[in-house]
Amino acid sequence: MAAAATVAEPPRSVPAPVAEPPACRPAPALTKLPIVLIAALAAFVALPRVHGHPHMLAAFAGTAGALLVWQVAVAVLARRRGRRLAVEVAPPVRQHYIQACVQLCLYAYWGWFWQQSDGTRPIFAQLPLVVAQAIYLYAFDALFAWSRGRTWRLASGPLPIVLSTNLFIWFRDDWFVWQFAMITIGLLGKEFVKWHKEGRRTHVFNPSGFGLAVTAIVLIATGTVDLTWAKPLASTIELPPQIFVFLFGLGLVVQHFFAVTLMTFAAAVTMVAINFAYTQATGVYLFGSTNLPAAAFLGLHLLMTDPSTSPRTHLGRTLFGIGYGAGYVVVFELLRAIGAPELFAKLFPVPVLNLCVQRLDALARSGFAGRLNARWEAARSPRAGNALHMALWIVVFAALWGSGYVGGKNHPGDSIPFWKRAVAEGRREAEKSLVLVAGNQAELRGSAAAYNELGLLSLAGHVDSADARVRIKSAAHWFAQAAARGSIEASENLVALYLFRGARRSDQELESAMRRVDAAAKQGRARSSFLFGFAHEVGDAVPADIARALAFYRRAGADDLPASKGIARLALTAEGATIDLAGAAATLVRGAEAGDGEAAWLLAYLHAAGRGVPCDAARVTALGERARALGWPPAVAAAAAPQLPEFARPERRLLQPEWSTAFPQ
Repeated sequence: MAAAATVAEPPRSVPAPVAEPPACRPAPALTKLPIVLIAALAAFVALPRVHGHPHMLAAFAGTAGALLVWQVAVAVLARRRGRRLAVEVAPPVRQHYIQACVQLCLYAYWGWFWQQSDGTRPIFAQLPLVVAQAIYLYAFDALFAWSRGRTWRLASGPLPIVLSTNLFIWFRDDWFVWQFAMITIGLLGKEFVKWHKEGRRTHVFNPSGFGLAVTAIVLIATGTVDLTWAKPLASTIELPPQIFVFLFGLGLVVQHFFAVTLMTFAAAVTMVAINFAYTQATGVYLFGSTNLPAAAFLGLHLLMTDPSTSPRTHLGRTLFGIGYGAGYVVVFELLRAIGAPELFAKLFPVPVLNLCVQRLDALARSGFAGRLNARWEAARSPRAGNALHMALWIVVFAALWGSGYVGGKNHPGDSIPFWKRAVAEGRREAEKSLVLVAGNQAELRGSAAAYNELGLLSLAGHVDSADARVRIKSAAHWFAQAAARGSIEASENLVALYLFRGARRSDQELESAMRRVDAAAKQGRARSSFLFGFAHEVGDAVPADIARALAFYRRAGADDLPASKGIARLALTAEGATIDLAGAAATLVRGAEAGDGEAAWLLAYLHAAGRGVPCDAARVTALGERARALGWPPAVAAAAAPQLPEFARPERRLLQPEWSTAFPQ
């Protein structure tokens, strides 16, 4: 009987991604370095941005002070115990300095093209604070090692934690102290969460990925995402021209040196395939305005590819990449379902997959999968195999980019009208995608029409789910942003908010909007004409003047339903006895047939009085019933009355203004 076949241990695909710790040399002179670092951190209070902001000043002064107290305590305890504080200097790890160079290139490119309306470049303004974080983390690392009775190993490890973390989350100046906490979590995760892997005790999690994920969980749970720059960072990564090509080029550098190509390749293909299937099934786009978000593309090149916390086998790395791509989509959908920002989807799969690394490699070394992986890795040398994987990824990316599927302009989903139609058709998650696309167009392009759309979405409860007062306040904010950028629709909406809801942010803002609307009305714009007619009808913001109200209503046009209702209201008052209602009545008929309760109620009165339409008791009854069926409150209140009550102008809170939009429905 033949001996049972055994599966030989497959050759490793590449040399160990992280070599044994480089030899350290003692450096007793550097025992004073933490004091120097603490002093350097304290010196940042001289920056105008720091000393001019009480919370920033407290964050830096408090952190530097805490480190100083810790340093004194460590020194005193060491002296009492007769222990010398030791430092060993390790040569820079290639993985760390190459990643740092790549990340700094991204900071420079991204920072140049992200410029705010006031001329500031946020990334360049943030870089001194990034340096401060690196100084802090080195000082913390030294004191932490000495507090545990260890020699401080002065190495390059803290640097990539700081640089990688700051690609995804910054805390705003009021809360900057938590930036120090976030990078500390990353370092502590590296120090305390370890396992035995291939004969070495090493950390489980990508340090920056761990700190980011923990922070994101806290931000989501507490509803405090807006205390950070996470949203602007996720959206402005799309600003630089050809950002996908730039990120792809940076990724190739990492892939060349650390053979992580299969991870990025598999993750990208998985995400593209899932998005394609989703679009075919639903008629809309999973990621809203793109087939692959630039922020996700950043994540799969410069976040998930830490060679120290990734599989070693070809198949393991491929499965890791597939897991990241699929995990991104799953987390994206979960976050959307709970109303949390989807931008964190790129963070959460990383620590989960880090926990699976040894299982993925074990799977790739056993059974049929092991035989497949063994043949795959034995086919070429590690260097040649990685070069082939890179070549395949280059071909696939070139096809995706060249076809416009990734990074292309004029994506159908990058259109507010597209998503408004999708909402009207009841497409899956269309409302949330509409908010996302409008927000991106407003923030990235300064689109006045998009700001106005955000105001409309706020009124509808799609942006703010709080009570009506909060929604109106939020809408006023967005309308004001749009009006300041020249949107007449937004000026009309600000005026309508005041006339129909009694809401305004300031007298100056309202006066400015009124001037724009008045000018537009005099040029014959229907919506502006109606609003000024209504203002004169009710005597708010302008004097009550029936003649001027009627003139503005007429200017809006005979087919304008809100203006026709205004004309009817004027005619049904004592002052409006001589008003011609012929054109307005025809428009009211169409409105009543289309489901407007007020139009039906007004028509009932006109038929009762024979104003613009024949006297017709049967029509009066039918229209009254129609108005009640449509839920018009005065009609519902008069349901038990034997005849129509005396006409009274409805309260403004009952009127439903037609808001102005720059985009088609």
